[in-house]
Amino acid sequence: MIKLRLAALISALLLTSPVLGGEIARTIEWEDLVPKMEPLEDPFKTLTTDQRTDLQTLFWIRDTQQQKLNFADDDTLKDAVKRRRRLTRQGLDVDRLMAAVDRFEQEIAKRNHATNSSLDGKMVRIPGYALPMEHIDTGVKELLLVPYVGACIHVPPPPANQTIYVTLEDAYVARNLYEPVWITGRMHIKSTSKALSFVDGSADILTAYSLEGIKVRLYRK
Repeated sequence: MIKLRLAALISALLLTSPVLGGEIARTIEWEDLVPKMEPLEDPFKTLTTDQRTDLQTLFWIRDTQQQKLNFADDDTLKDAVKRRRRLTRQGLDVDRLMAAVDRFEQEIAKRNHATNSSLDGKMVRIPGYALPMEHIDTGVKELLLVPYVGACIHVPPPPANQTIYVTLEDAYVARNLYEPVWITGRMHIKSTSKALSFVDGSADILTAYSLEGIKVRLYRK
């Protein structure tokens, strides 16, 4: 009975996961790329909408001063003093709160580059949207794989650990920009910075993973 169940399990795995060179590719999702971490405490959580606005304005004024921009004129600085006093009267420690927000943003930036070490060197299969690094009729051998449409062009790019730089053995001809695909290949934890050009500009895209793509198929659930 146990042997029958084991045989059925192996059969099911072979049907759902590609076999490449005798190695079964593990099907993963985008959340698998991010290691398990404790949830962050949002310093804005207990603030009202008006308090958030005041605090965000103080950050903007502080940043313009640090960057020595010309926006922080006398009226702007007076406005900063007014907002700080208002928050203080409401019982908030402004300096402590701003320090907490700075730590929160620094931790988010750090987590955006955190990777799942268990995937390094593994054969995987992952769905996503293909964004070719260049557009040629004969196909491309380099592309970015991203988790949603519009990433990197019309909206801010995804975190580095949610962007995969893919190199392909065989050129792939994409019929559409952001074509949904399954890509099978060997995953590596490797940081890269790739210049991506588009109609209204260009951007340097950071990735935390690279994938040696062996097979590309149109997305099918």
